[in-house]
Amino acid sequence: GTLYISGKGAMYNYDTIDYPPWYGCRGQITAVVIEEGVTTIGDLAFYYCKQLRSVTIPDSLTMIGFASFMECDNLSYIEIGANVVYIGEHVFCGCELLQTFTVAKENPAYANDSYGVLFDKNMETLIAAPGAITGHYDIPYGVIKIGDDAFYGCNGLTGITIPNTVTTIGNGAFSCCFGLTS
Repeated sequence: GTLYISGKGAMYNYDTIDYPPWYGCRGQITAVVIEEGVTTIGDLAFYYCKQLRSVTIPDSLTMIGFASFMECDNLSYIEIGANVVYIGEHVFCGCELLQTFTVAKENPAYANDSYGVLFDKNMETLIAAPGAITGHYDIPYGVIKIGDDAFYGCNGLTGITIPNTVTTIGNGAFSCCFGLTS
């Protein structure tokens, strides 16, 4: 159930024609350990790994590619290390059991709030809410942009307050938020 990724440098970027070599076993992968030396997680690397529950990210990692964890239904926790300076689009869409984003305090590009919501370091762009967020959420005053698919699949979210500092709401920001009523 544990997949180890080792080597030096960037992981290959995959697409819907050129799947990763472990794609055929994706239903059996419950944990991913990315070892020190790997600098990027490639696009779509772990897309649709429905049983994936945990990911270990090394200090050497600087980039998480497009949709790399999309539709990982059972992923419950992820820690963004100090050196991650780029997170692609749609990375965590469909991660319905994700409880929280935890960002290393010394990370220069990203931060999280007390609810585990992922932001840029200046707390001006709301990037992604954990899929398991529940109840009412107040977006912090000072946020300017809600990113594309930021609350995608947050079925337990029942209400949201958007401050008047928000000037941009991205595409699909509230897609598949079936419990959202206010």
